[in-house]
Amino acid sequence: MVSAGLLLAAAMTSAVADVPPTGGVEAGCRATARIDAQWGTGSTGGQIVTVTVTNTAATSARNWTVSWPLGAGQRVVSAWNAALSTTGGTVTAVNAAHNGALAPAASTTFGAQLSGVAAVPTLSCRNDTYTPSSGPATSPPPTGADVTVTQADNQRTVTLLVGQTLAVALGPDFVTPTVTGSGLVQLSTSGGYPSGQPLATSYRAVAAGTFDITSHTDYACLHTPPRCALPTTLWTLHVTVVDVPSTGRTVTVSTGDNLSNVGLRVGDTLVVSLPSAYLPPTVATTGVIAQRDVSGGYPTGQPLVARYLATAPGQTDVSTRTDDPCNHLPTPCPSPTVRWTVHITVTS
Repeated sequence: MVSAGLLLAAAMTSAVADVPPTGGVEAGCRATARIDAQWGTGSTGGQIVTVTVTNTAATSARNWTVSWPLGAGQRVVSAWNAALSTTGGTVTAVNAAHNGALAPAASTTFGAQLSGVAAVPTLSCRNDTYTPSSGPATSPPPTGADVTVTQADNQRTVTLLVGQTLAVALGPDFVTPTVTGSGLVQLSTSGGYPSGQPLATSYRAVAAGTFDITSHTDYACLHTPPRCALPTTLWTLHVTVVDVPSTGRTVTVSTGDNLSNVGLRVGDTLVVSLPSAYLPPTVATTGVIAQRDVSGGYPTGQPLVARYLATAPGQTDVSTRTDDPCNHLPTPCPSPTVRWTVHITVTS
């Protein structure tokens, strides 16, 4: 039932005209949103949104889940005909007991009052006719990693050298992975349940040993009655991290070595030593040298020192450039950008 507050809010404005509904078909259903009422502007305003859920599958559905990202400064005030929860700026709506069952092509609606004003949301929708094998693809693997794994690598064992990076690309139903031990440090993570976006996580190997990365699927309909029957899929990757025997030889390069050619042998250490105005370097080709550590550089105000270990024969470039606070202001910056690169050749 719509509360008196909702009726009062709706009375403050007429239904928003000429705002086309938005929505999308994802996994067995379509969800379309329409703003029925709106008042105020920005975070001081509010909206009443109605969502229509349609079963697009050829079989009947028993439950459904709809999600969408909130606009800046928005939050859910109340809802009807669905149970709404918010995690990390994403709203997840699960059917009520009376409107979860939908025959093919049948529809139902739910509504919400939101504080704050934003554009008509774009929705994702899923019901229990969906099976993980027919679901959305995994995310494109993060670029720049030495090794990339996907759902197909379940129970596989991979080997990394200390300093190398690992990218994990899984579907949107997988939760953020957990890692045993301390030899793998997480660099980044995005997506995964309950965001509705493909999961992409990256790690750096920092110590020798054996470690496991594990994840599993989850669905909103597993947490709200009537619970769906979607199976939970487990995913595990076994990671062995080994050290490259050091030759004890260290090669140091600095500003005067710009555009020079540097020869290394597998097991050599490369040290990049540059003034504090330089950004942390990037490596053009993975698998040839592995980053050990980086300290200082812009914007820390400390000299930049980056260490790498030569891990395999091949060629790559190590590059960086200077930066200055004035580059991030609307007025032109008088400080020119200075680029720096060394060409690396590693032999066995």
